[in-house]
Amino acid sequence: MGGDLIMLQRFIFITTLCGMCLSSALASETQPRLVRVFGAAYLSEMKPLLDDFSDRNPDIDIQYKWMSSEDLDRYIRDQQKPQPDVTISSVMHLQLRLVNDGYALEHKRIHKRSSNVHELLPDWSQWRDELFGFSFEPAVVVFNKSFLEGKQIPTNRIELMSFIRRYSDEFMGKIGVYDIRKVGIGYLLWSFERQQARNYGQFLELFNLHYARTFDSSRDMLDALSSGEIVMAYNILGSYAQSWQQLNDDVSITSMSDYTPVIIRTAFINRTTKNVQGAQKFIDYILSSSGQWVMSEQTNMPPIRTDINSVNSASYMRQQYAEQLKPLPLDVRLLVFADESKRQIVITEWENALKDYD
Repeated sequence: MGGDLIMLQRFIFITTLCGMCLSSALASETQPRLVRVFGAAYLSEMKPLLDDFSDRNPDIDIQYKWMSSEDLDRYIRDQQKPQPDVTISSVMHLQLRLVNDGYALEHKRIHKRSSNVHELLPDWSQWRDELFGFSFEPAVVVFNKSFLEGKQIPTNRIELMSFIRRYSDEFMGKIGVYDIRKVGIGYLLWSFERQQARNYGQFLELFNLHYARTFDSSRDMLDALSSGEIVMAYNILGSYAQSWQQLNDDVSITSMSDYTPVIIRTAFINRTTKNVQGAQKFIDYILSSSGQWVMSEQTNMPPIRTDINSVNSASYMRQQYAEQLKPLPLDVRLLVFADESKRQIVITEWENALKDYD
């Protein structure tokens, strides 16, 4: 078989990339117990949720497969087999475009079970009862801790630009960014920043002058940061940065106080599912109080429910940093980012300005 398949109780992990074959037993469309969850979320973040869901639902086997957001989008559109029952990604514009193009099933049961459930799930966290946000994730700037010794950490983008200029020699060839041509979350955050930042052009110029480097994944960028290969990673999802920091005490995380982009990680039920009930149970679980508390206590994905007010929660962050946080809207405005002609404009501008990256 093309990849490793690991059984853990009732939880099936699949680490193969898009296109690798699955065993015929797992690929069978006739297994009523099986719920396939394909996601552009690292297994390390999803595992506590998957484990707890399995414990609560012994009649359901969960199969989780990681793919990059771009591969996941193509996989679903190309109708490759097997199709997932549930699709998860932080790349909001690709998720919303899939739903808008008819790849999702409507699911209203979560709102019907309790009169107050809808109030606990903010209106802005779902779209058309088809696309459901379940985490609220700021993008952050991460530094190599050794590099920061004796330096004052910048707290906003004006200070950050001055900081880069002041320590120009140390930043030369050591700024890391996502390659927006390949990384969906990188493209989305860069496009959003292009709309928000008055000093966007100055950042392009500074990154170009300092031979900033591009990376194909958060892990690669954070690994380069820990090793000292780079000294700053710009616009990393906070959940990944915090998970990395817990294992590697050589990075320092900061958010920009002028504005902090916030991504809403979303899930939807695929229209091709053969296990509608199982898929609905999984969506209900990740939006439930139980599932959201697991997120709060065992992952670095901030839960979205308003009745969870831990430090690692959307409710707490919105109370403490209301003026700073800039969530991307979970609505049709995202389709602008998904428009291919607009995407090409952003990428061409990025390539022209940062032509020395590689």
